Amino acid sequence: MEDRGKDSPRVGNKKAKSKKKKERKRYFDTPTDIEEFTPNFNKFFQKQRREMFRQRREQTKRTIGGVNNTDVIQTKSGPKSKKTSHLPNDVKEYLRKADPFPGDAPIPKDRMKKYRRGKKMNMDGIKTKHQEYDYKLKEKKLSLAVRQAARAELLLQEQAGFLEADEGEDTTQITQHDISESVDITSAQKFFELHLNQFGPYRMNYTRNGRHLLLGGQKGHVAAMDWQTKKLMCEMNVMETVQDVKWLHLETMFAVAQKQWTYIYDNQGIELHCLKMLDRVLRLEFLPYHFLLASSNAKGYLSYIDVSVGQKVAGCQTGLGRLDVMCSNPHNGIVHLGHSGGTVSLWSPNVKEPLVKMLCHGGGVRSIAVDKKGQYMATSGVDRYLKIWDMRTYKALQCYKIGAGANNLAFSQREMLAAGLGNIVQVYQDCCRVPVKSPYLSHRLPSSVQGLQFCPYEDVLGASHGVGFASLIIPGSGEANFDALEANPYQTKKQRRHAEVKMLLEKIQPEMITLDTSKLGQIDVKSLEQKIEERNKLLFLKPQNLDFEPKYKMKGRSKTKRLEQRKKGVREERKKDIIREGVARKQKQSQQQKQSELRTGSTSVLDRFKRTDRDT
Repeated sequence: MEDRGKDSPRVGNKKAKSKKKKERKRYFDTPTDIEEFTPNFNKFFQKQRREMFRQRREQTKRTIGGVNNTDVIQTKSGPKSKKTSHLPNDVKEYLRKADPFPGDAPIPKDRMKKYRRGKKMNMDGIKTKHQEYDYKLKEKKLSLAVRQAARAELLLQEQAGFLEADEGEDTTQITQHDISESVDITSAQKFFELHLNQFGPYRMNYTRNGRHLLLGGQKGHVAAMDWQTKKLMCEMNVMETVQDVKWLHLETMFAVAQKQWTYIYDNQGIELHCLKMLDRVLRLEFLPYHFLLASSNAKGYLSYIDVSVGQKVAGCQTGLGRLDVMCSNPHNGIVHLGHSGGTVSLWSPNVKEPLVKMLCHGGGVRSIAVDKKGQYMATSGVDRYLKIWDMRTYKALQCYKIGAGANNLAFSQREMLAAGLGNIVQVYQDCCRVPVKSPYLSHRLPSSVQGLQFCPYEDVLGASHGVGFASLIIPGSGEANFDALEANPYQTKKQRRHAEVKMLLEKIQPEMITLDTSKLGQIDVKSLEQKIEERNKLLFLKPQNLDFEPKYKMKGRSKTKRLEQRKKGVREERKKDIIREGVARKQKQSQQQKQSELRTGSTSVLDRFKRTDRDT
C-alpha cells in the first residue's frame, strides 16, 4: 500500500481540501497589511435622504390610490406644476422648506432713532484715503451697534407700569393694602412690615442686586436677610450704639459704624476687621466701582478706605462742623455733604478742598439724594423746602414747599423721589423735569422715618423707622430688566465668585474720581508738553566747561582719538552727576511739600508742641 502522511488528503473524501487552511491574521502581527478606512459622511447622509424620500413617495402613492404619478408632486395644498418635476428630490424638499422672508427682520425707524449716537461725521476735511477708510469703518461700526441695540430690545420682555387713576380719583388715596390685594401673590408678598420696638430706631441698606437687606438698630441690633424669601442670614447684638450700616461690594460682607470704631462683618455675623482709623463715624457710603468706603464723623473729618487692600486712601478735615448728612453720586463717585449753614459741598479723595460749594437753603440741610445718572440732586432743609438741582449747571430747577422738612430723600432707578416727612412717606413721580402738585403715593408709618431706599430692580421702597421696617410696593419705581453681568439677583455661588474677581480686576483707581467724567479719555496736552520739555532739558544738558587734560600714556595710548574718548567719558559722567542732583532735589522738594500739607491739615491746639525736624 502507498504510504500517506498525516496531512495528505484522502481522494474519496468530499470534505478534503486541496489547499491548506489559511491562518487568521491578527492586527498586531502585520500592521502594514491593515487598510485605513475614512468614513464618507456625505455618502452616508445621501443614502439616508434617499431612504427618507423613498418612504415619502410610497406614502404619497398610498394616499393617491396606488397611481405612480412622477410628474406631479402631491402635497397638502394640492398638486404642483411640472416646472419642478425635473429637479432632484432633495432640491424639491429644500424649495419646499425655503424661508419665504429671507434676511433679517426689518427694524422700525422710531426704534433705530432711539439708539442713534448723534449725526454722521463730516468727511469734507479728509485729506488721505487712509483717513477716509478709517472714518467709514467707524460709521459702519456705529450703525451696526445701533441696529444690534434696537434688535436686542426684543429680549427685554419686562415693561414698567404705573398706577393710573380714573376720573375724579387720585392715586394718593390708594393704600398699600389696596395694591397688595389687587396684584398677584408673588408681588403681594413684597409688602410686609417688621415690628422691632426694642432696639430702634433703625437704619437700612439694600445690596446692588436688590436681593438682600441689612438692618441696624441704634441700640446694637444688626440683622442681614434675604428679604424675598424671608430667610435670615445672621442676627446679633453688638452691645454698642450703631450709627449706620452699609453693604460692601457683595452680600458676603457689610460694614457697621459703631460708637467708637467701624467694624466689618461677614454674612454669618463673624467680625472680620476693626477699622480703628474710622472713629466716631456718623454716616457711611460705599463706592462699588472704586472699592472705597467713605465715612464722615462728628468732628467734621471725611475719610476714604480701600476695602480691597485695607489701607486709607485719603482723609481731610472739612472744617464745616458735624457731618451727619452724606450722599454719593453713583455716576462719578463724588461725595455730597450737607452742612448746618445750608450749604452742600462736593468732595473727591484727590483734593483737600471742596470741588463745589453750593448754598442750597436758608437753614440747615437735612437730607441729600442724587439720581443714578448724576444729573439731578434733591435737597431738603429746615426751611421746609424741597429743591431739585441740575448738577450740570448747578442751578435750581424746581422748588417745592412741603409741610415739614424732609429728613430722608431717595431716588429710584426710574427717577421717582421718595421723601420722609415725619412718619409719612411720600413718593413723587417725574418731579425733576415738570412741577408736580401732589404726590404719586403716600403711606403712614407708626414712627418717624429714619432711612429710605428703593430696592434695585424691584417696585419696592424700603423704609426704616423708630419701631421697625416697612417694605412698600411702588409700581413703576424699579428697572424692569436687569443686566446679569452687572447685578444679577439670581446669581449662584460660582457666579458670585467670578463676579468678585472681575470687579477686582476692573477696579477704578481713586485718582479717576472727578466731576467731569468726559475728561478721563482726553490727553492733558499742557502737562505732557511740560514733561517733554523737562526731559529734553535733562537729556541735552550742557555740562560746565572742564579744565581737564588727560595724562600722557605710553605705547600709543595717547593718540588723538584716545584722548578725545577720555575727555568725552569725563563729560558724560559730569552730566550724569548733574541729572542725579536734579532728581534728588525734586524728591526732597516733594517730601517737604507733603510734610507741610500734613502739618497744615491738623487743627489740634497741641500741634505747636510737636517735635519738628529742626529740634532733632
